[in-house]
Amino acid sequence: MNSIKINSAEAQTLGVNLPNLQNLDTFCQRVIDEKLHPYIAFRVWRKDALIFGGDYGTHSPGGGPLRPDAIFPLQSVTKAFVATCAAILQEQGKLNFFERVQDRFPEFAGENKDNVLIWHLLSHVSGMDDDDIEKKLNEKYEFVKALAEKFEIPEETKEKMLDEIWSVENTLKMPLTALPGTKYSYWGMGYHLIKLLVERISGGTLEEFAKKYIFDPLGMNDTYWFLPEEKRERFPTCDPAFKGGEWMNSVGMMTDDGAGGGLKASLDDLIKFGRMYLNMGTLDGVRIISPATVKLLTRDANKGVPESFWLGRWLSASWGLGWDVKGDKIDDLGMLHSASSYNHGGYGGARLLIDPEYDLVTAIYMREQREISFYDNMNYAADILYSALN
Repeated sequence: MNSIKINSAEAQTLGVNLPNLQNLDTFCQRVIDEKLHPYIAFRVWRKDALIFGGDYGTHSPGGGPLRPDAIFPLQSVTKAFVATCAAILQEQGKLNFFERVQDRFPEFAGENKDNVLIWHLLSHVSGMDDDDIEKKLNEKYEFVKALAEKFEIPEETKEKMLDEIWSVENTLKMPLTALPGTKYSYWGMGYHLIKLLVERISGGTLEEFAKKYIFDPLGMNDTYWFLPEEKRERFPTCDPAFKGGEWMNSVGMMTDDGAGGGLKASLDDLIKFGRMYLNMGTLDGVRIISPATVKLLTRDANKGVPESFWLGRWLSASWGLGWDVKGDKIDDLGMLHSASSYNHGGYGGARLLIDPEYDLVTAIYMREQREISFYDNMNYAADILYSALN
């Protein structure tokens, strides 16, 4: 029962079925014992109390137990923080989500690109598509590489030419694959543009802005883009053959400042951020964003946009601004969370879920093994959790 943080009397007050919650602890330990995951961390907050806090597996291959204070790579969960930073600027009157991207980035040029708005970037309906862009740039890369070798261009010059192909400038020149607002297409670079906006407007780095307006006010003392050296022992690692390989174990990951996936945080810090959203922008009397902004970011911005094929399957386009909103869809985090819930997952095994109907915040890190896994056993765990809520 070490993972369960409440007693029988508290469980009754909080509307928790303890035997069913014990099933969650049993499940997490079982999939660790079966070596399906090297480590799992799980935090559940309900009605102003931590009801579950489990840490399973090893902190590193052949090492000791996963540290309760581990700091994890959040990957795409980062996007919810970046969207929140942009929303703070909108509340300050320094940015508007209805602005044209082209007005801020003239280099974002091409047919129909003048109709792409800031909010299109946040809800992934800009008409730009990661897979399409990668395919076209790969073709260009192979063409330039073959040409350079044919004409025996010096190695240093060749490498410079090849690196240039993947530049931000080149990416922004790629054509749309659909009209803005008509198709859901996950585009990570869109969040890089949001980062650039935050930095241009604020005059500092994205990390400095987030620290001032989010991390410090919420007491998120273990959340960083650039993880300090003195805290890197708290960063868990696993077999390089697992999903993400050596990159997820590396110092490069610990210092990555990317807007699409560079943030690192403890699950306790992640719970604080989620509780702020659950409380409509406030935590412990500290206001971060307004209730109006919470409602804007977490409602479906893509109503009427059809399902699209990505990650190897057809998925609903239902999405907020920085958040994956549930609505009527059946998605990849079990089937029991409410229509009012919203969440964001991250490559490698991160997830933050906020469910207002159940007065619930859940932070998970379930380290994955496979490249296309759809979050492995996370959906099972989520359904077990919900079965424990009265």
